[in-house]
Amino acid sequence: MIRGQKSSYNNIENFLCPFTDMFITQGAMEGGHKGIMAVDVRGYNKGVRYSYYAPCTVKCLKVYPVSGQAMWQSVSNVRCANGYIGIVTFMTVHDDSFNARVGDIYPQGSRLGNMGMKGNANGVHCHIEISQSCDSTWSMNRYGIYHFNREVDIDDACFFDNTNILNRKMFLKPKYTSSLNQNKYVNLSSNIVSWAIYNIGDKPLKKNAIGFLKPSKFGGLSYRIYEFLDSNCCVSILTRDYGKVKIYIYNTNSTITDKPIYDHGSY
Repeated sequence: MIRGQKSSYNNIENFLCPFTDMFITQGAMEGGHKGIMAVDVRGYNKGVRYSYYAPCTVKCLKVYPVSGQAMWQSVSNVRCANGYIGIVTFMTVHDDSFNARVGDIYPQGSRLGNMGMKGNANGVHCHIEISQSCDSTWSMNRYGIYHFNREVDIDDACFFDNTNILNRKMFLKPKYTSSLNQNKYVNLSSNIVSWAIYNIGDKPLKKNAIGFLKPSKFGGLSYRIYEFLDSNCCVSILTRDYGKVKIYIYNTNSTITDKPIYDHGSY
């Protein structure tokens, strides 16, 4: 995201990646992140204390000034890239221009802080970890590392609108975007049981189903349609877990009904 960016749909803010440029120096479960889903992120150039921004409207819950650390929580339900809609709590660490105060509210797109080296930091970066819950419990795991309950990967939580991914693209697969500035979108019902999906490059059609889109990941979200295919009976969308796929629909008026036009079990 960029400074001042806003993103919402149906009056629910989309949870954006707080970085304009993102180079991951340490990923989830790696090194000092053993047993936790945190990532360390630097900006475009090493050593620069780039700003990061409020991914949604947030309230500061706790501060730990000695390590430039603040705990933030969305002030209302937000929409995440993996389909979760609810409260999000997250931590940012190492800001050595630290000025966050408990109770402060920051609107989406405002500057939360800067990357830094305060505390036990190896190089200028921001340590961030995210919980899809209102649980602000901060506890130590069996490796002696503090963490949230219900932590998720940054790519499961964030929409990557206007974020330049500089490395680890194959691991992050930041396929989700929240922007609805184009006309062709498929709106997935929140009560979908399952959707058959098909690899676009495989032939013959309808004989290569690779799985189902589950409501836990896709229900209630909107995805960009890249193209209508097969006499307009299906569309091509891009997903994080399956890449670019076909999804079968009844019509092409941006409305999906509760069942796919083809039954996966019949092929």
